[in-house]
This record gives sequence, structure tokens and C-alpha cells, in this order.
Amino acid sequence: MDHYGILSIVPPILAIVLALKTKNIIVSLFFGLYFGAIVLAGWNPVAAFANLIPDFIYAQVATDSNMQSITNLCIIGGFVALISASGGAAAFAKTAEKWVKKKRTAETAMWLGGIFVWFTDSGNSLLVGPIFQPIAERFRVSREKFAYILDATSSPICALVPVISWGVYIMGLIDAELEKIPNLADSSWNLFLEAIPYQFYNILTLVMVGYICLTQFDFGPMLKAQKRAEQTGKTIRDGGVPMRSTVEVKLPEGVEPKAISVVVPLAIMLITMFTIFFLNGFPQKSIDGIFIRQGIALGFILGGIAAGFINCKLRIFTPKQVENKVFDGMKDMMFLIVMMILSWSLGSVCSQMGTAYYILEVTQDFLNPAVLPAILFLIGCCMSLATGSSWGTFAILIPIGFPIAAIMGTPLAVTVAAVISGGVFGDQCSPISDTTMLASMGSACDHIDHFRTQFPYACTVAAVSVVLYLIAGYTEHAWIVIAGAAILFAVVAVLHKISVRLLKNTKSEYPLS
Repeated sequence: MDHYGILSIVPPILAIVLALKTKNIIVSLFFGLYFGAIVLAGWNPVAAFANLIPDFIYAQVATDSNMQSITNLCIIGGFVALISASGGAAAFAKTAEKWVKKKRTAETAMWLGGIFVWFTDSGNSLLVGPIFQPIAERFRVSREKFAYILDATSSPICALVPVISWGVYIMGLIDAELEKIPNLADSSWNLFLEAIPYQFYNILTLVMVGYICLTQFDFGPMLKAQKRAEQTGKTIRDGGVPMRSTVEVKLPEGVEPKAISVVVPLAIMLITMFTIFFLNGFPQKSIDGIFIRQGIALGFILGGIAAGFINCKLRIFTPKQVENKVFDGMKDMMFLIVMMILSWSLGSVCSQMGTAYYILEVTQDFLNPAVLPAILFLIGCCMSLATGSSWGTFAILIPIGFPIAAIMGTPLAVTVAAVISGGVFGDQCSPISDTTMLASMGSACDHIDHFRTQFPYACTVAAVSVVLYLIAGYTEHAWIVIAGAAILFAVVAVLHKISVRLLKNTKSEYPLS
């Protein structure tokens, strides 16, 4: 368990603090990365600068899964730009207004849309975001709230599904431990399924989103953002920098936007994706990550071809304009891609410096059988928040927590679920997490504003989850998640009332009427 002591946690903390202070995520990630490289280079800043490209950036870009993700982002960016510019999303939103009459209904529809796209955490925000953005603007849903809905319905739901890349990856880690300690469980598949009801953070996050959308019980900075949007129509604050440009749709004279230009491409995209999934064994067996990404890429490509054909047929664009729109969308992804590369590189630095091992070492004295799941959950939260990586957290904590649980007699399903939930916490809300960045991109929200408004929500769910893991460590009852949901609802209601009272009693720019 080698690490650099307290220096191990300086790079991620430096990146997070700078991001909050400067509101410039690229600069913040770079300085966090560079500081870590300096430490690894023996405090030689020149050597560290020279090592940045080959040892960290090139190494991360060259990773198969990361390169596939970058390629898919370009493909998705082209698709999103094309259907957005065609006016199809606006036409779809206009059609949906027959059923969507209120702000709460609009937000609930976004929540359900996010849950529907359960098969990808990266494609979720970039697919659901542009489709629902006209509806969000129509009903004055703040970009911060929109980003939260997208973010909270991405990784939390993916971590519950065994047949996509998340499940495949986690079960692979479990298999490695089962080989070392046989006769603990029938299989990694069965253990993963047993762990699903104990994924308290993920389940409660999904439930909380729906509850807040239906009740409008926002609190903290999110309440102020919602009031700003409601009272002024400014869905993004003055001075906020959206992660994605939102260009006004301008169609040729006499051409009306039609929902078909978005509905048909989406249908083709989904049919193609699931055809690939079914051909590779879904739902009878788990699907390798490469086939998930292949399905996503082919789905968006065929959907994009269909969108291009329909737009030309409706005389919305010429073939050359279709091509230009696709490349414009790819260009829009470059800022996100740069951030993701720097984020991956920072994660690599943290791995080499032993950030996770240091966090584990300073907390290991608190471990005992009954509280092990709660402790692992908290450690996972700290790791994933600091590194922005859920999968990195899984890779460290499952090999460490699994044998400890086996020796101590702690329920394995609860232990595995606690690690998964802890990893998802940071994946969802860390400002250096790729899914957090994608949610900001999908909603065209200022990235730091998204983090600032979402973090209190994530911490609220995490606090309730800690209590549930303490109980589950003693009782092994999964049904306590129902009691946890009731507690969460009560806590949210109280926080909403307190926030409303504080907003009324302060000289706010957006006072409550």
C-alpha cells in the first residue's frame, strides 16, 4: 500500500479548490495534474513538465476504453448538433406540451427520460439533454436543476444494471476475489444481484430526483437558481458559461420544423443499439463494454444518417449543410474532451501517488465487522470525490474490502453494495468527474454552478445512506431502503422549508413572492 502520505491527496484537492475559486476547470485540472507530476518527478518541475504528455496524457488517450469514449463523444456531438439545428427537438417539445402543462411535469418527464436511457452513463446527458432543453426553457427550469436531473439519472442507474459495462467491470473485480477465496458465493453474477437492493445511495438518489421534481421541494443554492429562472426567465445566471453552445434554430423561409426529424432518428438509434445488445447476449448474459460502446456508436451513426436524409428531404438543409452541422457538433465536444483527458490524467497521477491507499490507511483503525459497510461507503465517497472516478474506486476498494469482509464475517452483498454506492457518489457530483461534466454539457449549464447546486443534494442522500449501511451491517435487511426513502423525504421537506425561510429573510436578488 505505497503512497506519498498527505501529499497523495493534494493534487485532487488542489484541482477542486482551484475549480471552485477560479471557476476555470481546465486550469484547475492542469495545475492539480502538474503538482502531482512534480512530486512524482522528485520535485523537479522541468522533468515533471516533460513527463506530462507521454506519461499521463498520451497514456490515458491511448487506453482502449478512453479512446472509444472520445470517438463516441465526437459521433454523439455530431448527432446532437444535427437534430438540434433541425428544429426537431423544438417541434417535439411543442408536441409534448399537450401533456406537459406545468414545471413539475416537465421536470418529471426529464427524470423519466433519464431513467429510460439506463444503458449508458455517458450518452444519457448528451441524448436526453438536447431533447428536453426546449421544454426546460419553456417552463423556466434552471440549467442547474436540469443538470442535476441528468447527472442523478446517469451513473446511479447504470451501477444497478448487471448487463452493461458497469456490471461487467464490477463482476470482473468480484470474480478475481472469489478465485482467491472460494466457496463465498455461487458466482459474481449472483452476488451482484444480491447487492442491488443494498445500493442505498444509488436507489435513493433516483428516488430523490423524482420526489423533488414532483414536489418542487428544492433547497440550498438550487432553490435560489430555480427562483431566478422562474422570476426572471434567466435559466442560466448572468456571467455563467454554458458547457455547450445553444444556437437559435433558423430554418429556411416557409419550412416548418417537424418532430419526425428527431423522433425517427432517435427510434433508429435505439433500435440499432438494442439490436447490437441482443446479438451479444442481452438480457440473458452481461455484455462486454466494447459491445456497449459499439452499439452506442453504430446507433448514433445510423440515427445521424437518418436525420441527415430527413433534413434534406424536408429541405431544411442541403447535404453540405448537414455535413457542416455534424462537424460543428464535433467541435462543440472539444472542450469536454480536453477536460476528460485532463481528468483521466489526474486520476492516473492519483493512482501512482497512492491517493486511495492513503485515505484507506488513515481510516482503517475504525473498521469492525458491523460498521465495515458504512466505513467503506464513506471511504469510497472520499476517494471518488477526490479522483472523480467511480471505477478507480471500485478497483481499489473491492480487492481490499472483499477479503476483510470475508474474514470478519460481514455480509458480502452489503459490502459490495457499499463500495459501489461510495464510488458513484463522487462519479455523480465531483467537479472533475466525466459524468458531471457531461451533465453540464447536456444541459448547457455552467459547470461550477452545476457542482455547487448539486453537491448539497448528493450529501443529503449520502448522509441517509450512511445510517442505512450501519443498520444493514447489523441486520442485513434490504427493506430498510424503504424506511430510508421516508426519512429522506422528511429531511428534504425540512430543508426546503428552512431554505424558503432563509431566502425570505435575506436581501436576495430573487426574493420569494
